[in-house]
Amino acid sequence: MSRSTTPRVSRRTATTLERLLSLIVFAVPPCLPAQASTHVSPPAPITETMPHARTSVAKPVIAILGDTSGVELTDFLVPRATLAESGVAQVIVVAASTGKIPLKPSTLTIDADMTFAAFDAAHSHGADYIIVPAMVKPENAAVRAWLQAQAARGATIVSICEGARVVAGAGLFDGRRATTHWHALDDVAKKYPRVTWVRNSRYVIDDHLISTTGVSASLPVSIFLIERIAGRPAADSAARRLGIDSWDNRHDTDAFLLTKWMYVKAATNYLAWWRHDVVAVQVSDGVDEVALALTMDAIPRTMRATALTWSELGGSVVGRQGLRISVDRSRASLERSARQLALPGTSVAPSVALDSALVRLGAWYGVDARELIRIGMEYPTRPAR
Repeated sequence: MSRSTTPRVSRRTATTLERLLSLIVFAVPPCLPAQASTHVSPPAPITETMPHARTSVAKPVIAILGDTSGVELTDFLVPRATLAESGVAQVIVVAASTGKIPLKPSTLTIDADMTFAAFDAAHSHGADYIIVPAMVKPENAAVRAWLQAQAARGATIVSICEGARVVAGAGLFDGRRATTHWHALDDVAKKYPRVTWVRNSRYVIDDHLISTTGVSASLPVSIFLIERIAGRPAADSAARRLGIDSWDNRHDTDAFLLTKWMYVKAATNYLAWWRHDVVAVQVSDGVDEVALALTMDAIPRTMRATALTWSELGGSVVGRQGLRISVDRSRASLERSARQLALPGTSVAPSVALDSALVRLGAWYGVDARELIRIGMEYPTRPAR
């Protein structure tokens, strides 16, 4: 259905509903998009190139930015896991301070490897790449200052989804081209008019700046980075492991739209608390972090369920890609009424986890709930086979 004929909710009603929905689904942006802004441009061709890592050491250093206020789960975990497992770079989780980093909208928390100060002391040349996920508090002054300092040293800054708000707020996109989650494009075009905001491109490259569309774009851009660092064979190997057929930047922004009915359905699901479920995902040492992220991110976006992890003894587990992850429940403390949503087996490509979650959650909560997940994660679903 075209943008001009799709029914829309009024701005006042939309604002009320969006504030309500944002309480449970972080990183589903807070504004209903209007027509394309005059600051939004068509995509550039995929033939753009990006400088390779500037460091002389054997492996480039990639810093994944965390924050104790919370970061978006898939934005953070997919690049960290994919790049770490590829072995093409040294991957370090950094944050302004110590403390648990919540991965929203899940209950997962992790710890940073280093504070900014410790990273700067250990890597005086700076990072080669910095991954910036969407943040609960995108206007963090310490984060902005550190990004500005790293960019001045020559780091390539990679924003995932609404991590673009963090980078734009630091002034690094000024005079450049960038993109972000489809739902935020009109809002950021007004807030950051010195940036040329791009539609219909899964990721955008402008010199030492890279930006992506929403959430699920973390998959192709991670493979793209591997290709730029280590070449096509390394990217092909990582893509096969993930289950990704293509990682180019083709994208249809207009395929994602929240209608009035979808707002009403989401609000109804959220307010009907007596119908809410706990959906439990079993984890153990060696759990694939990509599959876990995609699954845990999808569940609360139905507005019908809370996602929890459980293991036999609770505590924590160490994922396949080396991250220590806190576990919510032991088997003994798990709610008896909890629904079980299993992760794909180790023989299955981890990217399949999101397709599997869409099928199962759609069967439980209906096609509208499934569509809320797809649109919120800006996921171009695979054709039926």
